[in-house]
Amino acid sequence: MLDNVSVTALSFTEYVMSGQRGRINIVSEQRGMYLAEDPRVCGFYNPIRSAMRRAANSTEPLLELKQAVLDANRNGQPRAFEEIADGFLPWLEKMRATGVPVDATVWRSGDLTLKVRPHLGLRRKDGTSYAVLVHTKEAPLTREAANVGLRILQHTVEDNLPGAVPMVLDARRGKAYQMAARTNLAKLDVLIAAEAVGYVTHWRMSA
Repeated sequence: MLDNVSVTALSFTEYVMSGQRGRINIVSEQRGMYLAEDPRVCGFYNPIRSAMRRAANSTEPLLELKQAVLDANRNGQPRAFEEIADGFLPWLEKMRATGVPVDATVWRSGDLTLKVRPHLGLRRKDGTSYAVLVHTKEAPLTREAANVGLRILQHTVEDNLPGAVPMVLDARRGKAYQMAARTNLAKLDVLIAAEAVGYVTHWRMSA
C-alpha cells in the first residue's frame, strides 16, 4: 500500500493554479521542500507571515513589517517582503480587525492529506471573525485556486476558528477572496477530488 501524501492546503492551492505545464515542476519542488532534512528550506516566507500576525495586533503594524524586511537575509527575501508589506498593510488598515488565535487541523481527499492552519485569524469590532490563508508568492492568485482554498477552509473552519468566515488573501496585491454565493459547491468538490488525485499521482511519479 502506498503512503498517504501530506502537504499544506496552501501548497495544494498553488498546485491548482500552476496550470498543466507547471504542475509536475511545482510538485517536484514542493516534494523536495517537504522531504528536505533542513526545515529552513521551506521557510522562505515564514518571517513575513509571522510579522503579519504581529502587525494585526500592533498599534504600529508598519514597524512590524519593516523589521521583517530589515531582517531578511536570504536571496530574494528583501524584495519579496517589501512587496508583501506594500500590499498587506493597506488591506489590513481597511479590515480594521485584530488578530485572534487559530488552530490547526487536517482534511483528507483520497490519498491526499492537507494540513490546514490559517495564517491569520482576524476579528472585527462587530464580532465577525475571519480565518485567512495567505498567498505570498509572486504569481497572482487566481479565482479558481482561491475557491479551492476557500472550500477547504469551509470544511475545516469549525476546527480552525469556530464561526469564522473563510478568506484567502493575495498579500502582494492586497486582494482578498471569499466564496461567492453563486459558487456551485458540488462541482467545486468534484474539482478538488480530481486535483487531489492528480497531485498524489505527480508526487509519486516525481519520487
